[in-house]
Amino acid sequence: MKPIRPKRLPFEIRVGSGILRKAGALLSPPGGGKRRFLYLCDLPDTDPAPSALLASLEKAGQTVVPLPEGEYPDYPNDVDALLIVGDAGTIGREIRFADDYYPGLPYVLVPTTLEAQFDFAIGDAAGLILCDPSLPVSDADKKRGLVELIRYAVGFDATLFDLLYADFDLGALLRRCLAIRCDLLDAEKTDLFDRLGTVIGLSVGYALGARDPLSDDPFDEADELAIGLAAATRYALKTGYCRKDFLSDLIGLLSYHGLPNSALISDEELIAAIEEYQWADGRNVISLPRRLGECGLVEFDPADLKGLLPN
Repeated sequence: MKPIRPKRLPFEIRVGSGILRKAGALLSPPGGGKRRFLYLCDLPDTDPAPSALLASLEKAGQTVVPLPEGEYPDYPNDVDALLIVGDAGTIGREIRFADDYYPGLPYVLVPTTLEAQFDFAIGDAAGLILCDPSLPVSDADKKRGLVELIRYAVGFDATLFDLLYADFDLGALLRRCLAIRCDLLDAEKTDLFDRLGTVIGLSVGYALGARDPLSDDPFDEADELAIGLAAATRYALKTGYCRKDFLSDLIGLLSYHGLPNSALISDEELIAAIEEYQWADGRNVISLPRRLGECGLVEFDPADLKGLLPN
């Protein structure tokens, strides 16, 4: 592989409706000039996100070099950055790819779903993140984004919790959540968010699949995270970790948005699912709300997780 001498892009987040139509100017070097981007995208150019992005880059005279599918070629030493466009899974996968094959090359991330915008990934190279909350998304993605908002509010931002009862400016709330995400990254405490609602919630889905692998799961991932968040709060109450009135506040917000807070799963099924589910690091650690806007990591014994999913 050829030596890498990229012109560094700043690690920066830009959020705004229609921001992709301004991408060409935003990605220009300070003082003018052009940049050359290696392009990774699993969406057609006719999709609103890449079409707006590519049109803006072309207008600004920027050069985009598509990466041949299935190939990992050496790139010219005048390439300035990797341009990654897609959903959360795509971005995570391509960042791992970039860190393995093009170490040191900065990248521009263009997340195209709300989940990806809330939970952007950062690899070894810094870059620029462009988030456009006005991009058209599915109802399922809207619900997934809403659950992410609730998780940020419960664990880190009490003010955000109250805002979720009214018509809200998604762009403004997205900026609040991304600021939290950056703080967690800087402090190497992303586990506080990543384990909030997920440990029990994903185990609920695992338990339903173990019960009948051929049946359709009645819950999508957003539902499972909502159930997991409510169950984690019940566990926090059970252990004296958080205030008693917090659970009713959370259930009220979930109900307001039509999200579930429990599932018809027995204690035995839940405990078995948690014991069988292969967590990345093998630790029984959960993030629990202490009070609205604050959470902490706690070790747990799966046998103690009883009565968290009342019928």
